[in-house]
Amino acid sequence: MNGDNTVKSLVRALQVLECFSQKEPELGVTEIARKLGMQKSTIFNILSTFQETGYLTKNAATNKYQLGYKLLHLGYIVSSRMSIRQDFLPRMKEIANLSGEVCYLGLLDDLEVLYVEAVYPSTQIQSRNILGERAPLYCTGLGKCMLANLEEEQIREVLSRPMQSFTKCTITDPDVLRNELEEIRRNGYAVDNMEHEFGIRCVAVPFFGLDGKVLGAVSVSGPSPRFDPPAIIRNASIITEHLRGLQNCY
Repeated sequence: MNGDNTVKSLVRALQVLECFSQKEPELGVTEIARKLGMQKSTIFNILSTFQETGYLTKNAATNKYQLGYKLLHLGYIVSSRMSIRQDFLPRMKEIANLSGEVCYLGLLDDLEVLYVEAVYPSTQIQSRNILGERAPLYCTGLGKCMLANLEEEQIREVLSRPMQSFTKCTITDPDVLRNELEEIRRNGYAVDNMEHEFGIRCVAVPFFGLDGKVLGAVSVSGPSPRFDPPAIIRNASIITEHLRGLQNCY
């Protein structure tokens, strides 16, 4: 953020909220200060303000903070106007049942993947919830097929950033990743080969807006042994077929 009208104190406050995640739903002053490189007194004041206004709550047993219900209310407002979820949901149910794998819908948001919907096949019980979570573009199936279809300037920006190695399979070499992006554009789909989470593979297909720019992607994900080359091709075809009619509609 470098706009002349940016309110720096508000930016800092929002950065505090963004520290919370599914993996870390509860955080203390010291943890947040360490994450953001800020003074503990500054973090305490921000947390106290959010607590007073209902955006955070405090666990008396641990003396740590959690996101409050007021944020959930705001989230519902955003969700209610996201017609894209309702449009994709019936197709996702079909994809999940035909593939036998979990189907995810991710949107491109600030050069990251934002998970907005997940559908489990009828044969599986929901075992995890990553809705609202974010992930890098370079190491997920959803992210790589979006990245492959971005404008060159955006691709350069992503590849110029430090790339964390989540597993031993994560691609962190920009030249190697560029070669894979070319292959993704040729194939029309991307594969996450245990690059974000060891033992999990996924196949993802992008979708585009009315202006031809990539908006997001749909994937199926599951244990790596179930994703051999024939299964990868089959699942990519299932997703591609069920996205027909939804491409270039938003």
